[in-house]
Amino acid sequence: MNQPQNQVAQKPTNQWHQAIESAKDKFSGSGLDFFQEQIFATQLLMNNSYLLDVAKKNPSSLRLAMYNVAAVGLTLNPNQGLAYLVPRRLRKNEDPKVMLDISYRGLITIGVETGAIRWAKAELVYEKDQFTYKGPAEKPDHFCDPFSTERGAVRGGYCIAELPSGGVLVEPMSKADMDKIRDVSEAFKKGLGPWVDWEDQMQLKSVVKRASKWWPKSTPRLAKALQILNEENGEGLAVLSKDMATVGMLPPPPSRDEVPLTVQNTVKQLVDRAVKQNAFEACRELMESRIKNPAELSFAYSELDKAKAESEAKMHEQKIINA
Repeated sequence: MNQPQNQVAQKPTNQWHQAIESAKDKFSGSGLDFFQEQIFATQLLMNNSYLLDVAKKNPSSLRLAMYNVAAVGLTLNPNQGLAYLVPRRLRKNEDPKVMLDISYRGLITIGVETGAIRWAKAELVYEKDQFTYKGPAEKPDHFCDPFSTERGAVRGGYCIAELPSGGVLVEPMSKADMDKIRDVSEAFKKGLGPWVDWEDQMQLKSVVKRASKWWPKSTPRLAKALQILNEENGEGLAVLSKDMATVGMLPPPPSRDEVPLTVQNTVKQLVDRAVKQNAFEACRELMESRIKNPAELSFAYSELDKAKAESEAKMHEQKIINA
């Protein structure tokens, strides 16, 4: 018996293909060509059998990953190395997911494209390197043999960014601080994730993530990229994510006379830098990493909060004047 002419056999469509297609509308205004990114995503899936298997079993995670591609505006072009689709399991008792991974070069690209910086680079410093830090506004001296395989263990790293004004911002990070970020990663605690597989790249990314908070212009794109990496991908929040929740447990701030002069000077330098660069969140994290005494930390937070309130009041007054 012949089928009615209006009944046309439908070619089955792969769920993972539908997941990519469903993200099309999200790319409007992203600065990316959806059809080009669709090709890159498909190539990544077809070239990685495990990634493809995860996408088939969990297409909703692939859909979310494509949403994130559009949100941060970074291409999946493998030749640029800015962002990738990767299979990742954050907990041993859960199924793996497709996730968007953003390289440290991707974070720098967002900073450049949004006008926060002209360029930036991140480097690791090893035990046998000669390194001299000269402060946040001057390039450090770093001498090493880049071809040597015997530079020793990692001591830390740094990120240099050139501002639109021509000045530079230098952010160092010790190995101990890198390890703190690594240790709050839920995936790492279970022996999984990028901190296990790509430690040197994660160390560089940690430096860039902290440095980016000092860049003058904070943008939704950069904030979204950091949120994806820290929360969705389980890389570990900025070192103090957990500790900052305990601010209410700190004692009341002491009077200025009760605080050692060295601490007062440190706090003033940090606060002045935060005001100049409008980077209060980064300053708060830096304070907790440098000031261990609870009373002194409470004083530091108090000074920072005052400066932030004054800065916001001045900005509000300026808006009224300019209106």
